[in-house]
Amino acid sequence: MATVATVSSLAISIPPSVGQLPNYHYNRYVVSPIFPKCKQNASYLRSSCSWGQPEEDSQLLIELDDKGHCPCRPSTFDYNNLLTSFVKQGRVDDARKLFDEMPFRNEFSWSTIVSAYTWYGNSLEAFHLFEKMLEEGFRPNHFTLRSLLKVTSFLRDVSTARQLHGWLIRAGLGLDAELRASLTTMYSNYGLLGYARRVFDEVPITSLDDVLSWNSIIAAYVLSGCLVEAFRLFGAMLSTGLSTPTEQTFASIVNACGSAGAERYGMVIHGRIIKDGLIHATMVGNSLVTFYSRCKELEEANRSFKLISEKNVVSWNAIISGNEQNGEGKAAIDVFQRMLRSGPMVQPNRITFLSVIRAISGVSALKNGREIHGQMIRSGLELEISIANSLINMYSKCREMGKAWVVFNRTPFKDVVTWNSMLTAYEQHEQWENCFKLFKEMQLLGIKPDDHTYTVLTSAVSNTFGSKYLRGGREIHGNILRRNSSVGIATSICNALLMMYAKSNRMADAEKIFDSMGTRDSYSCNAMMDGYSMNGRPSDAIMIFLDMYEQCLPADNFTFSLVLTACGRLVSLRLGMQFHAIVIKYGHQKGLTDEMCLLSINNALISMYSKCGGIKDATKIFSKMGRKDVFSWTAMITGCAHHGMAYESLQLFKRMEENNVKPNSVTFLGLLTACAHAGLVDEGTLYFNAMRKNHGIKPSIEHYACMVDLFSRLGDFESAQKLVEAGSALFDPNHGDSLSLWRVLLGGCHVHKQLQLGLHAATRILDSEPEDEATHILLSNLYAASGMWEDATRVRKLMTEKGLKKEAGHSWIEVANKRHILVAGDISHPWRKRIYEKMEELDSRCRAMGYVPRTTDVLHDVEELQKEVIVSSHSEKLAVSLGLLHCWPKSKDAIRVIKNLRICRDCHYWMKFVSQVERREIVLRDSRRFHVFKDGKCSCSDYW
Repeated sequence: MATVATVSSLAISIPPSVGQLPNYHYNRYVVSPIFPKCKQNASYLRSSCSWGQPEEDSQLLIELDDKGHCPCRPSTFDYNNLLTSFVKQGRVDDARKLFDEMPFRNEFSWSTIVSAYTWYGNSLEAFHLFEKMLEEGFRPNHFTLRSLLKVTSFLRDVSTARQLHGWLIRAGLGLDAELRASLTTMYSNYGLLGYARRVFDEVPITSLDDVLSWNSIIAAYVLSGCLVEAFRLFGAMLSTGLSTPTEQTFASIVNACGSAGAERYGMVIHGRIIKDGLIHATMVGNSLVTFYSRCKELEEANRSFKLISEKNVVSWNAIISGNEQNGEGKAAIDVFQRMLRSGPMVQPNRITFLSVIRAISGVSALKNGREIHGQMIRSGLELEISIANSLINMYSKCREMGKAWVVFNRTPFKDVVTWNSMLTAYEQHEQWENCFKLFKEMQLLGIKPDDHTYTVLTSAVSNTFGSKYLRGGREIHGNILRRNSSVGIATSICNALLMMYAKSNRMADAEKIFDSMGTRDSYSCNAMMDGYSMNGRPSDAIMIFLDMYEQCLPADNFTFSLVLTACGRLVSLRLGMQFHAIVIKYGHQKGLTDEMCLLSINNALISMYSKCGGIKDATKIFSKMGRKDVFSWTAMITGCAHHGMAYESLQLFKRMEENNVKPNSVTFLGLLTACAHAGLVDEGTLYFNAMRKNHGIKPSIEHYACMVDLFSRLGDFESAQKLVEAGSALFDPNHGDSLSLWRVLLGGCHVHKQLQLGLHAATRILDSEPEDEATHILLSNLYAASGMWEDATRVRKLMTEKGLKKEAGHSWIEVANKRHILVAGDISHPWRKRIYEKMEELDSRCRAMGYVPRTTDVLHDVEELQKEVIVSSHSEKLAVSLGLLHCWPKSKDAIRVIKNLRICRDCHYWMKFVSQVERREIVLRDSRRFHVFKDGKCSCSDYW
């Protein structure tokens, strides 16, 4: 009774596959008779056989008549035959009525009815009948016991399983091979691997030829993930020499090889399969296809698939899934279409459709997706939740958001994954409002969000701008804190929050989350590095990388790209070269050879070297790259542009077009910058017009600014002003971006002393932004350059009253792994005496070769001698003197200096003489570009 009590506590229902059976509730004591009295028996038997298998059942009645049996009183044998027939036809209700009406029952009768209920899912009634069978003194056969053990595995009731096993032992029933295998499988399904092993270990030595026991225990270890022990058992099986591995054995061990990534061992097993002549077996072939797919050996997987003699739906699913998981989406779709053409014997199931939908999503094959969607509608699978989720994802990847919404709306029973799929679709397509609106609807319906929901929402907030969305993000953060107050916030959610606050320029909030995280992963560090780098704190980004490196957290291509980008923003070539060495070392150790990983790292290296003045190193990396994308070409074009290599930039663009690489807006920005730095007005105009006409790229405010700079620096202020007016009409004239065009024009007016146009430009800017300090400075310099000292003084006095300050000019240089920052007339540096002595020495040698100070850029109303004193102690001169003091005389390394403002004409002139007298290359980066001084010449050709 204990067994029945345990089972009766479970909710058992007949699955839909046998749902044609009526929902019949049996009364164990009052049952309507299936056979009417006397003469009606024969007619009832014949009517009972009128469907299902009528010929077989009619033959039974004919045989009864031939034997002289009276059809009014069938024997137990006859009853059992008809009972078996009803069970085979799935007529469980009729079988039960017949069983209850039988005047005499034997062991076969009880075993048949008990097994019937186990086959058709009513395990509760099966155990009730089993208990009654024992009460009436009947002994179940092994077939019945195996059925009960099998159904016990599905019940997931450990106590029932153990009680049934105990009854078998107490009853003294000898365990045959199939019973032992059933017990082993039952315990492994419960996760009780120790009990399963005990059953196997009790197999006597004389029965070690029992291949079923070997198969069941090997499969149990594979199911539990104990793959090493599964391999040991397989080896022990072979070493005994008593049992020959079967299809099931090889299928289990090959699956274990796939799960463990034991490619070499799996290939050895493959050889044994060929030797045993099982290479064409369906089960073995399916396992080999899955194994080679997991090992990324798709060619071998396809070869194994072709060798399968009788391909079932599992075979097709394995090869479709294998192609899809290995990035061969089109091949997976082709295999699916071959499956449909193979005939009606093999029809796609739910697993097939899920795999092919994923393949379609990967290659955005919308036409195939629509066709398969139609097939699923016809097969009745469209409304199944996992299918609907995959369809939403597929239509999203194919940019059919309307179709994705239709599928979402038509799905009657939505789980949290369904909502997440739609949220992710909106987030990926930058439909932020719809994303937040759907989340509110989700909350109103009482659907509880999970970690993925909040990750998607915070990612959506990260990609939006404005205080409105940030407030929404903080509200989401509050919901997360309330939801996870007791268990802590998942790492994935913390990572999304880090990125949200970093992109919103709220690094203090990001730091609080980062410091409070119990577990950090590579993505956490990447998010902080990206945040620091974006918010002007590249040094902190590098410190995060160093901490990550010390903690042995795995780094990926994105990590290295971030740290190299930080080096570029620091303009630290020495540091960038050190990290370049770390990337190479790490790549060799970890096998970082993936083409996409190498591509992103190489792009970051090109950008870093270009920004740090190492254009030759950038060129070497670019020339050695096997694969180049638009970012590779753009980084190289922009790098050459900032180094004054305009013609090299234009040649690179021609090669880019020859390689059929489509340029983007940043590519054209690099080209226009190159033209502006070299005064190539015809080429610049050509590329500016070609953006929209030939490439369909709308010029941005940055492109207009480059063209205004190009014309104004050449003195063509009429064309420059027309472009400013045109750009202001396209964009908001009072917006800061549009005002930048007037600032560029004002800078050109200062260079060419165009007072009236400069005053007009300054007025337009100050009307919208009266506190703009850069405009006040340019206006003051314009007055001073025109000799209007009173007006220049008035503007500077106005700046003082408004509390506006001019950015102090300073330069820095790295010496002995330390950055030294110097300002004009610096007297605070500990090496100031030696620096000034070196500078005076250089000045004397330069004057001996013809150097004469140029004081036109000194915008102060002082004597000429005082102007010479002012220009003689500019910060870039001090930095170069410091660099020459601390380098080996015979060293060929360049002196590298960075200045925060534009270099003045006198310093530029002086640097050319120093490079000649010292026979040393000087690389100086100012606020606009690089100047490479060598042998008395500059890479800018005196045009900057």
